[in-house]
Amino acid sequence: INAEYMGSPCVLVSPQYGVTANMERIMKGQALADQSSQTQTAKRILEVNPRHPIVDELRRRAKENEDDESAKESAVLMYEVAALQSGFPLEDINDFAVRMHKSVKHGLNLDPNAPLVEEEEYEITETEEEDEKDDEEDEKDEKDEKDEKEEKKEEAEEVKDEL
Repeated sequence: INAEYMGSPCVLVSPQYGVTANMERIMKGQALADQSSQTQTAKRILEVNPRHPIVDELRRRAKENEDDESAKESAVLMYEVAALQSGFPLEDINDFAVRMHKSVKHGLNLDPNAPLVEEEEYEITETEEEDEKDDEEDEKDEKDEKDEKEEKKEEAEEVKDEL
């Protein structure tokens, strides 16, 4: 286990003398590249940290139930995160976004099928309106003070130039 990967459950790397993710991106972006032919793609090697708690939990879940959808989704998400960290493009960014949203909902203990929240209507009270007016007046006062300082500075420069 490489020490730099100790904090990550997995990383995606290229062979030592192979095409890297950055080289692949540069070749695809060449202005004169022949778009009809396949450009050389980087070989991807997934290195897994077996001592990482996420990997250990996924291994345990797969051992208990090979059809665990949550474990499968988590494994795919781990691969995609490793690809992004290594500079590789994702094949379908929308699928990645859907998986991330599911993961965030799960982390926040939200129902994955929950509908959108109703928009709340509210009235602005008089005190809120007064606060807004006070803020506007404060901003105007600050601007006036700045303008006054600039005028004094200009006057001082004029007097200095006259001397």
